[in-house]
Amino acid sequence: MASTVDKKEIKEDSHKSEISDKKETCVYNKNEKKTSPKAVNGLEKANLERRVPRVNCKERIVFIVDLCKEENSTLFHLSEGSSYTYLYIIKRVLALFLFNKKAINPLHTFSLVILQETPVWVRYVDFTSNPKDILNKLESLEEMSSSSSSFDLSELFGLIKSRITLPSESSDLTVTPPPYIIRAIFIYGRSLCVPQFLNGKESYSELMTSPYFFLDILYVHEPPDDSTKCEGIFDLLCDLDSTGWNYILEVGRNATKLHNLGSILLAHPLQRPSQKDAHHTLATKEAAS
Repeated sequence: MASTVDKKEIKEDSHKSEISDKKETCVYNKNEKKTSPKAVNGLEKANLERRVPRVNCKERIVFIVDLCKEENSTLFHLSEGSSYTYLYIIKRVLALFLFNKKAINPLHTFSLVILQETPVWVRYVDFTSNPKDILNKLESLEEMSSSSSSFDLSELFGLIKSRITLPSESSDLTVTPPPYIIRAIFIYGRSLCVPQFLNGKESYSELMTSPYFFLDILYVHEPPDDSTKCEGIFDLLCDLDSTGWNYILEVGRNATKLHNLGSILLAHPLQRPSQKDAHHTLATKEAAS
């Protein structure tokens, strides 16, 4: 496996971070996602579904990693002067996630979908309990140039639905925990290509109606300006949360924040609060009083 970024490298200088934050302001402050009307309308149903036992049952996690590199894409610049591509940093974030997730519960398994012009379920890497199977495949991947203006979500969710088996729902969701849950972690890195349902939402809708399927999204975008479509893309990604129990996170070219968001996703979907109720900083005694 290629050498990882040293912790000192990803700890950005505070002055540089301040300048960087001004130049590449996140689409929304404090990483708060906009709650879609769909999620609001479905929240009562979602609350019923969330009465499943809050247990750390086995997760089958599908990583969906965008490999497309758009024209004039920018690098991640670290405080000690080095620069890295989007995909290089994503590989490092996933390496940390995989080994930490495996340490939490060795029963978790993982699989990999790569996004080029179309989604591809990586052959020979179906759900594996060995993080190195995923990491070895990731290390062999490279970014691919893309000039597409849209990406078909219908094909992506159709592929996922065809390759997974969701647990049957218990007659009493409140008592019987599922043998496992399925979680898709969708890492999207384009700022000019708008994801759309070009061939219907049937597969997406079937997946999202299951209380045992979760869709987390990590949107890694260019600095938002008039030449990009970051805000529109983020709005659309937020609308994919039709239940209110999925996490939709976004970040610009900030390696520290990206690693922090990766750690947020370690929490088990059945045990974590909704995103709007989650707090990831410790309050001081003064603030708490």
